[in-house]
Amino acid sequence: MGLALTVLLLASCQDAGPPLVMPPQTIVLFATPKILPDFANPDSAIAAFLDNYAPLTSRAARTIVIFAVGNSDHILMYRGSGFRQDGVEWARYTDGLPVDNRTMTLSQLDGIVKAFKIRAATLGITLKVFDQVDSGVEFADNPFKWGRHAECMDWQFESFNIRAKMKADTFTYATRPNGIEQDTECGTFLVDQVAAYMADFGFDGILYDNQLGTRGKWLPDNGPGYSDVEAAAITSFFKYSQEKYGSRELMWFDSYNNTDVERSTWSVPEASYHEMDYIIASGFCVVTFTHRYRDNLASKLRIADGPPVLATLDYVDPWYTYNSMTAFPGESAELEEIAINNRFRVGGVVFFANDQLGRLVPRVRIQLFAARYFTGP
Repeated sequence: MGLALTVLLLASCQDAGPPLVMPPQTIVLFATPKILPDFANPDSAIAAFLDNYAPLTSRAARTIVIFAVGNSDHILMYRGSGFRQDGVEWARYTDGLPVDNRTMTLSQLDGIVKAFKIRAATLGITLKVFDQVDSGVEFADNPFKWGRHAECMDWQFESFNIRAKMKADTFTYATRPNGIEQDTECGTFLVDQVAAYMADFGFDGILYDNQLGTRGKWLPDNGPGYSDVEAAAITSFFKYSQEKYGSRELMWFDSYNNTDVERSTWSVPEASYHEMDYIIASGFCVVTFTHRYRDNLASKLRIADGPPVLATLDYVDPWYTYNSMTAFPGESAELEEIAINNRFRVGGVVFFANDQLGRLVPRVRIQLFAARYFTGP
């Protein structure tokens, strides 16, 4: 009996293969200016923010803070480094309405980015700071998209239209100090402005939010359908983005759908995924459901030699009064389980790091998840 048991155990060990090893993990904290009570003096709030998420970030290979300043109009209307006292259209909306009358200047924004990096360095955290460009108009005032260059929006789908042609103007922009020439492509102008903005303020990358680059969002019937022309425009847009951004990174917030749906509904070609440095497999509970999210995540993980795929967690929302922890408790907990079950395949996790009032996810929830994600069986 003893010999038979030994043989059985040896056979089991051989069948098990080499132990699984987690790839280097990236923790992505999606935050908004609401976390800061004082834009001119951000140090203490940033210290508290990073401390709250230390159970995760201290175990990760790298941390990315997406400091989602606004929708994108502050970038699209950026006039250049000589205009640091210009105001910023920041993400002060809740449930589609402005709830905060504070003003932010570009000079203050510069100090906020520096404060994140200084604090992270003292903690020994490998930190990168991104901003976002959102495809829509949900989170802040939009004087560029609503007025100055509304032609850059496809209003049928409420999405930025990279293929649209711009009307001429004589305003000053960082990349076009003498104004915009007639028929400049909206996507080209956006990329140029983002590149200048990141370089001037020390951002390490940009998030293309809500499937930026496509017309439409979220649902398979909410898009123009496949066309070679649309696919070519998307390919060109992402390729040009990588060329202009150089060493700065590009993250894409996907459509909540698998790659087949992204192709058939929005014309996303497979080649474009390879122009991204990270893909968020989106699973936020108010938009999607567990089955669709699992299908989406699995499809992104099947992209051959693709970029790191980030699993979604969902606790709170920076722009709406619901919180998934309480409004969708089962789904929120299931997202944690999916991340844990896929931790040897994904490149990390992403989640909204503050609610509509600027409050952080409770530290105890972060501690419990981190223990299971990094050290569980």
